[in-house]
Amino acid sequence: MSKLPVFTYQTRLTLTPEQSASLDAYAALHGRALRTTLFAKMRAGVPRNELKRSFLRRFGITARQFNAIRIELEGKIASIQERRPELIEETKGRIKRAEGAIGRLEEKKLGSHVLHQKKRRLAILRTKLDALLADQESGRVRLCFGSRRFCHKQFSLEENAYADHTDWKKDWQAERSSQFFVLGSKDETSGNQSCQAAVAPDGSLRLRLRLPDGLGGPSKYLVLEGVRFAYGQEAILQALSASRIVTGTTKTGRLVRKREGSAVSYRFVRDRKGRGGGCSRASR
Repeated sequence: MSKLPVFTYQTRLTLTPEQSASLDAYAALHGRALRTTLFAKMRAGVPRNELKRSFLRRFGITARQFNAIRIELEGKIASIQERRPELIEETKGRIKRAEGAIGRLEEKKLGSHVLHQKKRRLAILRTKLDALLADQESGRVRLCFGSRRFCHKQFSLEENAYADHTDWKKDWQAERSSQFFVLGSKDETSGNQSCQAAVAPDGSLRLRLRLPDGLGGPSKYLVLEGVRFAYGQEAILQALSASRIVTGTTKTGRLVRKREGSAVSYRFVRDRKGRGGGCSRASR
């Protein structure tokens, strides 16, 4: 079965301090569930239904919220698995070039310091290749939640303007809890059960986001008004209007009614400028 085309659009949200705090709390819970437990349990082979039951209780999330976390993690794993053969070939190429450069330096008997650095780099590349090949053979997946670039800043604190490791860790934890994904489906109202968009009279969108029960807030929903996409607004409006009820029959002839349309998923991301949002629309 061929995959449906997916179109992605983004915007920046205007939020009150209270709204921003709610989204930050959602992202923190989402990130905690994603990295502290689910990855390890999935890698250990725990059955999906068992995982869902335990996560709904432990984190106070809905089944759809759990599915969003699971699908996001499965996407990260699949991306690494697809990319790894390319990384292996790239590393082999870099090793070959490094060996050539070392050979030329040794022939000319030039630059002992440069030669030492080249050999050191070659050793690192060989170690990396061995690890990649071992992971490819075993099927193991290594994930860095946050980013490797940000993670490596802890080894050069002064260069990255950090007073100490605690100062870096605060930013690291914020980086790891900076976003969350809200999964859509074509058989749900407005293409998404957990974040439903409605069109306001002025043409902007009103988002009604279902918050996890685990946040313990006074309301189950966060409402965001006046959301507009500089690019893709019309496409999103078309996707929302595509949702409709259709009538069909089962194999036994029983009459059934169901909803169909376009799946509309959302990703909320916090960066240094504030909180942004992304909308992904899957065509029918």
